[in-house]
Amino acid sequence: MKKVLLFIFILFIMFGGYIIYDNYFKINKLSIEEKQIDIDNIYIYGTHLNFNGNIIDDDNLDIVLYNGEFKEYNININDDTFNMSDNFNEGIYLEDIPVGKYYLFLRSSYTNEENEKAYKYYSLNNKTKYKEMIYYTFSKNNRKIIINTDNEYNTLTFNVSKNEDNNIYDIVIDPGHGGKDSGANKNGYYESDLTMKIANNLKSKLEKKGFKVKLTREENQLSRDEKLNDYGTHGRAVITYEVKAKYLFSIHLNSNVYNNVNGIELYAPYGINYTFISDMAKNISENANVNYSNNKIGKISDGVYTRVFTESDIKSSKEDFIERNMNPYDITTKSNYYFMIRETGGIITGAYVDNRNKKVGENPYYNSNIGTEAYLLELGYISNLNELNNIVNNIDKYTYAITNTCNKYLNN
Repeated sequence: MKKVLLFIFILFIMFGGYIIYDNYFKINKLSIEEKQIDIDNIYIYGTHLNFNGNIIDDDNLDIVLYNGEFKEYNININDDTFNMSDNFNEGIYLEDIPVGKYYLFLRSSYTNEENEKAYKYYSLNNKTKYKEMIYYTFSKNNRKIIINTDNEYNTLTFNVSKNEDNNIYDIVIDPGHGGKDSGANKNGYYESDLTMKIANNLKSKLEKKGFKVKLTREENQLSRDEKLNDYGTHGRAVITYEVKAKYLFSIHLNSNVYNNVNGIELYAPYGINYTFISDMAKNISENANVNYSNNKIGKISDGVYTRVFTESDIKSSKEDFIERNMNPYDITTKSNYYFMIRETGGIITGAYVDNRNKKVGENPYYNSNIGTEAYLLELGYISNLNELNNIVNNIDKYTYAITNTCNKYLNN
């Protein structure tokens, strides 16, 4: 009798468990259209996933992330194609996706015969060579996201789990120059020494806000006879990839033969939404009581600039490499000029330093479709004595402004 009661009890537990699973944990399977939507370009820049694809003949379209429930994303439609955003640093925000498995679909809505709103779902066929991407969230979220098409729907899928890798950082700070490359040397100060002080101060403030921060070089790491490698293992432009950082700030000071030239110039990548860096420029100007530069070349807004290669730059670069018996690189007018912005963003920012010139070195990630959102911050002119004194005596004010901007936009 006891065995019969035990058997009935086990059946009850199993049946109850199935009811709970079926009602609360099981993900209802969607009915997917036979037609697939081809994805021709896909990348992650900073904290966002973006991709381009072909569309169906329907105006009522969006992208949905499905895990039993739907998270909806608007898309931009251009003729017969779409993307998540025209800006590289927008799209699907990857930081707020909880642990679990999620499926991406293109969804169209229509009115059915019962005059009710209905939907069709289309799987996303990744036709690019980038079949799998791995994204690590900010350390406070501590998640790892594997994006591929290995699932029953044959669509883009997000496999989100807890991150177990301790060598993941949120932000990389690059103290410009260093060692025998002292940068500008004016009024008794070396640029490389000041950028190191600013970087250490900024690192401390960002860490107090919960960010995990890595420097490209440490204080006293280099003697006056040494130079930090730009490429190769632990190279200046490679560290961001090695630690999977989402953001990079390269700290610099400007110089000019005219001592009255002054003001901040914050350089941003081509093709982004400038809200974040524009707000940072405003905060630095107000908190540190520093002017915006009056430089007009590449100006986007007050204190914010973007510099890409011009046709003249490309011609000059090719001639220079040929003159040195080296092979010119594949540069376009969408390639960012400053290497710490360009080479840390892979294909997104026009990185090009491959292995064709051994003397230069190689960026092993030049063709990566995962990039760090990078900015070069020229915080003032070392050649202007008033501005130099402001920087030397008020480093805290500059780093406070940068930190508060990061905390506002990155610590959601």
